[in-house]
Amino acid sequence: MTNSLSLSKRMRVGYVPYTASLDHPADRRRIAGWAKCRSIELVVDRPLDSDILVLSNSSNFDYWIKRASQPVILDLVDGYLGENPSLLKDISRNVLRTFNRTSSMKWISYTRHLRSACQRSSAIIVASPEQRELALQFNSNVFVISDDHVEIDLLKEHGNNEVDHDHRTFIFWEGFGFTLKHFNAIAKVLDTFLNNNNLGMFLVTSKVFPRWGGFLGKVKTSKIIRKYFPRSHDQIEIVEWSLDNLVKYANRSKFAIIPVNLNDRFAIFKSENKLLSMWHLGLATLCSDIPAYRRVASQAYQDDICLSGADWESALERFFSDSRLLRGMQKRSKEFLNANHSHEQILSKWDLVLLNTLEDFEHSI
Repeated sequence: MTNSLSLSKRMRVGYVPYTASLDHPADRRRIAGWAKCRSIELVVDRPLDSDILVLSNSSNFDYWIKRASQPVILDLVDGYLGENPSLLKDISRNVLRTFNRTSSMKWISYTRHLRSACQRSSAIIVASPEQRELALQFNSNVFVISDDHVEIDLLKEHGNNEVDHDHRTFIFWEGFGFTLKHFNAIAKVLDTFLNNNNLGMFLVTSKVFPRWGGFLGKVKTSKIIRKYFPRSHDQIEIVEWSLDNLVKYANRSKFAIIPVNLNDRFAIFKSENKLLSMWHLGLATLCSDIPAYRRVASQAYQDDICLSGADWESALERFFSDSRLLRGMQKRSKEFLNANHSHEQILSKWDLVLLNTLEDFEHSI
């Protein structure tokens, strides 16, 4: 490990990020977090002036791969490879990505662009074993690295974690505004549950978010909530997303939920990162039954947290009424994180993937 670490500190790593400031969660919790902890300055302004180039899912893959003389690694954290979208949706996505300069019209569909990039890259990093199986169709060098949630752990340890007392019990959810659509899968059951039990719910998210492609149009979160929760919307508090608010409002909540529309093929190939972040926040969590969540829940001896259809109603009642059950789940979640997703484990995985990819590339020249 010492040798790997010393080599990594001498490596110049170019990176095409989600945001130039590196404050996007998929930057902070992945390679930007690794670089900060390893005291390495990522080459963001001139990413080709580097020993190795890492491309986020917000990159124009073809543009950078064509110009790179160094090995290229794709960091793919989403489930695009497993989606198989309709041709119209695929073309529309590529048009939107062409407008924001992350693709080109020459590809016609975004899936063609992505698959070509996978085939032409030196290696691919994904966020789950399920995503790895999908990527192996296009590249034999595919590695799994989950998000690093050390920022949550540090804030919980050193921040102001005082819990504001409130007469109402709260459920917790956090995410990007465009993922609010997944509440539709359980909205009727959840609306009734909140209303009948006089419960509250914190939604830590943006109060306004883009309607299309992550940059076009505007949607108010409050409008979505009124639509999905006609009886209980006044019991739901929309909290502007920040790391401080994430920890503060998690501390005020009894448990968390992660609903996913099981008919959405893009969403069902999401990794377990969201579930892991809830566990880092110290929350027992109910989630929809997607492959990554099911695998992790089973490994953490919590098989019954993965739900579909009518299972949500009884599970919500069980979590609401059984505090002893929640404490047991919190304990098992912490044990699972310590054993499988520690900060040092994740940093070491980045060390090895970057170094091995660079060495393989140099040997092939």
